[in-house]
Amino acid sequence: MTDVELVERPQQAHRAGVFYDIPIEEYHASPGISCSGLHDIAKSPAHYYSRHRDPKRPPREPTAGQFAGTLAHCATLEPTEFPKRFIVGPDVNRNAKEWKTFVVDHPGLVAIKPDEYETAMRQAESARRLPEVREAFESYSGRAEVSAFWIDPPTGVLARCRPDWVYPVGTRGVVLLDLKTTGDASPEAFAREIARRRYHVQDRMYSTGYATAAEVTVHAFVFVCVEGEWPYAACAVMLDEESRTAAWHTYRRDIETYAHCERTSIWPGYSNAIELVTLPGWVPFMRAEPASLALEME
Repeated sequence: MTDVELVERPQQAHRAGVFYDIPIEEYHASPGISCSGLHDIAKSPAHYYSRHRDPKRPPREPTAGQFAGTLAHCATLEPTEFPKRFIVGPDVNRNAKEWKTFVVDHPGLVAIKPDEYETAMRQAESARRLPEVREAFESYSGRAEVSAFWIDPPTGVLARCRPDWVYPVGTRGVVLLDLKTTGDASPEAFAREIARRRYHVQDRMYSTGYATAAEVTVHAFVFVCVEGEWPYAACAVMLDEESRTAAWHTYRRDIETYAHCERTSIWPGYSNAIELVTLPGWVPFMRAEPASLALEME
């Protein structure tokens, strides 16, 4: 992928601070670098540009996994909103006439299958069985889907985040909770998923950014992970300080790369040169058989 170089449109102005009533579609359309944007920057700035800035970019449709995550989030964090957004349809194929008629008859609601509904409800129950998580989610002062915007002090760029749940602690402190659906919610397995999906960078960006935007102390960032299949086991985990320190350096590298690209309007790809690569360490290096033996085997 080659460098992308062009003059960028001026970034829209946006007030820094915390907002409780911004619809998710408006949040995603807002200016400022998000955590998902930093994930693309880490792949290459050209990937970020092509996915977020290129006028010719195709629409990004949500995957089945993302939709399942949306259902789990609503059922767990905003249970009273669930029937306002979703409705359970007949247990038939989505291409069936009965399903299509049902969808038409219920405008303004997203039709879901009975098994999708059951999974979301069981995931919500499982997550809320964790005592400390239940206390946070049932807190009268807790808020779901809070949008935060701030100016990153070292770089001056606008950044944004949207914690799943903000749980006030004391007079000027909060705990941030993030719900994740996963195949294996055990602490050991989810630690690997954190590394693979760069959730550690999310931890540091959200913790730092929300503290700046809301002018509060973020005491902790908690991942509430729940499995997508029976028995929908759940677990809550936090990163240790060594991991969070490493995550801080990755976060700063990515946001400074983004800031540099914004200043220069150059969004480089992988490399413009021919690179020499080495096979990864897990590949067995087999000793070549003698040519005579290879001929005999033929």
